[in-house]
Amino acid sequence: MQTKGPMTRNLRRIPGIAFPALLTALLSPWCLSSCATPPLDEEYVAPPPEAAEEDNTADTPKQVTDSIEAHFRKADKLLAEENGAEAILELQEAARRLDPNDPRMLRYHERLGSVYLTENNITAAKESYTRAIKLSKDIGEQNETVADVYAGMGLCLVKERNKAYAAKFFRKALTLNPSEGTRKAVESELRRIEKP
Repeated sequence: MQTKGPMTRNLRRIPGIAFPALLTALLSPWCLSSCATPPLDEEYVAPPPEAAEEDNTADTPKQVTDSIEAHFRKADKLLAEENGAEAILELQEAARRLDPNDPRMLRYHERLGSVYLTENNITAAKESYTRAIKLSKDIGEQNETVADVYAGMGLCLVKERNKAYAAKFFRKALTLNPSEGTRKAVESELRRIEKP
């Protein structure tokens, strides 16, 4: 039986001294570890440190962005398939990776509001749209997503039979450079609620 330790290996390297296996086996690990002085005629070389495994779990910013976009795309697909519960899970996973003031949080709140509106949960939809409106003002965003938020809030108000207030949100949506689809839908809603 041989004691295996850094000091034992160093003791065996002393020129001119041979340590028989029995003597090495009889020396206790405590005794060997208490010998703090390296051999004089040889330079002590410490054993190499254990190789630390590289941390490959940290995602690059591009990977994080791709992941977030993948969750948004999957949520859109699930929403189109009228699978609101799964769409909400995907949206929450995207939001988990975002800073609360990231402009993409507008998309999160807008999509969440759309899911709730589709499920006829008007209170939750209005809450999501309200958060998006507040965030858009806080970060100074005025874009297609914000236009969709105002259009969504207008639809909530139409469902609550508050057509006059809904018209204000629809008009605001039109001032925010909406997408062609949103613009047509909003104009159609305005004609519908404003006809005599």
